[in-house]
Order: sequence, then structure tokens, then C-alpha cells
Amino acid sequence: MSVLAHVVASISPASRAQAEAARRRIAAAGVPVLEPLAERLAGAQHTLHPRSARRAIVVAAGDHGAGDPGIALGASHPTVVAAHAIAGGSAALAEVARASRAPIVLVDAGTVESAAMPATAVRLGRGPSRNLLVEPAMTLVDAALALEAGIALAVSLADDPGLDLLAIGALGVGSELAAAALLGAALGSPPSNLGDPDAEAAGARGAALADAGPSELLAACGGPETALLAGLLLGAASMNIPTLLDGHATGAAALVAARFAPDVTGYLIAAHAGALVMPRILAHLGLAPVFGVGLGHGEGTGAAMVLPLADQVAALVARG
Repeated sequence: MSVLAHVVASISPASRAQAEAARRRIAAAGVPVLEPLAERLAGAQHTLHPRSARRAIVVAAGDHGAGDPGIALGASHPTVVAAHAIAGGSAALAEVARASRAPIVLVDAGTVESAAMPATAVRLGRGPSRNLLVEPAMTLVDAALALEAGIALAVSLADDPGLDLLAIGALGVGSELAAAALLGAALGSPPSNLGDPDAEAAGARGAALADAGPSELLAACGGPETALLAGLLLGAASMNIPTLLDGHATGAAALVAARFAPDVTGYLIAAHAGALVMPRILAHLGLAPVFGVGLGHGEGTGAAMVLPLADQVAALVARG
């Protein structure tokens, strides 16, 4: 059995009984706004007493051929600039992470200007994707390797120093097109009113692949960070670790992970409503966001903002 197949087979449904028990504890404490979060955390961790102390924020950077500007930008590439702001501590995410006592793991899943990425970025990718509007974005081999890299990362984080809760974000040019394509495949029809002809075309391309297997769909429409984050979500779920989603790129990874293992949705928590196609992705996955508004660009700040709320849930449930 392959690593991916083993991980998918080990994902069981989240515990409804523990989720309901935790919700009742929070209800008794008189904090109804935290009840849904308590349900998600307790159900995913299969315990009445959800934990949040050991956490990490993973930001996966990956560029898409469909969004390639056509010129070499070097250190001025938007993905590189955003990555350096995170690594250097000036980004909003870095501020929130410090306040939340959460380490950031920055991963180069496949960027165009990899040589200009921060030295602290973990390099797990094989390069950016191709243009999904005219050809498959990745080979099946590239998609499989990225999935396995994400699974390996989940296992590594869970082993040392341990992991109770994961927050994820993404960087990369063209990710909105991959998200539109994967949403089209999930819906079985092109998502409408996207306000961008390329996004509409991507959604139509995805819809035409609605019957494809998860690996084939990922290779055709996803990007390097989509595949890595999908593997990360699957690996985390197999170890009963809940994951906080941020923007549309993390939502796209969630669509792929759910195609491999539908029960993975019980381990996902939507931090906020998001923008672009994210609200429709969340509706398809049956996820209600913690924050009803859309925040930022999905690089992880929104997901990190939920971490203090998870601490409150853990404290209130423990108090009984």
C-alpha cells in the first residue's frame, strides 16, 4: 500500500459525541460564540478536552503557470516579496504568530524565483506549475510527490515537538485560477459571476474534469502548494489534528483532500469567509467560518487569528 493510500485509509470520521459534549460545556459557560469552534476542535481530536498549546503555522508558497507574468522578476516577484516579509518578521502574519506563540514554517512548494526565496524556507517543491488553461498544470508524478511531501511534513510536525492544532496559509501567483478550476470540478459545473474571464475559463476547465480521479484532477488543475497542502491536510487528519484554513488557496487544497478522503472535512476549520471563490468552496465543504468576514489574502493571518480563540475553548472546557 502506498503512503497516500495508507494515510487516506486511516482517516476516520470526527467524533460527533465528543463534539456535542464540548459544545455543551461551552454553552454552560455562557459563551455561545465559541460553541462551533469547540465542536470542531473536540470532534477532530476525539476528546472532550481539546488541546491547543502545541501549534504551528505552515505557509506554502507555490506559483502557477496560469498567472506567470512572462518576465523574470527575481527578488521583486510578489511571492518572494511576501515570503521575505514573513521570514523577516514585518508581515502581519509574523506579528499575529508572535502574539499567538506559534512558530511559522515557510515552505517553498514550487516558486518561480526559488533562488530568491528566504534561506529559512523549507524547499520541498519541484518548481511552479504550467498553465492549466492550456495544458495539465502538473504531471501525475509531480502531484504525487508533492502530496507525499505534505504528508511527511505533517508527520514531522506531529513528532517533534508535537502538534495539537495546525493553521495554514499560502502564497503564489495564479492560485485563484486553480481554486476556480477545482471548485468547478467539485460542483460539476462552471462557477459563474467570477468577474474575470480567466477564472471563468479555469472554472469551465475544472467542470469538464468533474469525473476525474483525485490525482488526475490535482495534476490537471492544481498547483504545487495545492498538492503539498492537500497532503498536509490528509496527514494531519490521519493523526486527529484539526487544521485552520485561510484563503482560497487553502480552500482549493481542502477540495482536493476531501476528494481523496471525504471524512477529512471533519478535521477542517474555516477561519473566515474569504474572498473570490472561497465562500463557495466553504459552502460545498459544509464549513461555517469562525469569522463571517473575508480577511487578507490567505497567507495565514486569518487562520492564526483563531488560535487565541482555540486557547479560550480549551480553558473553558477544562474548567468544566
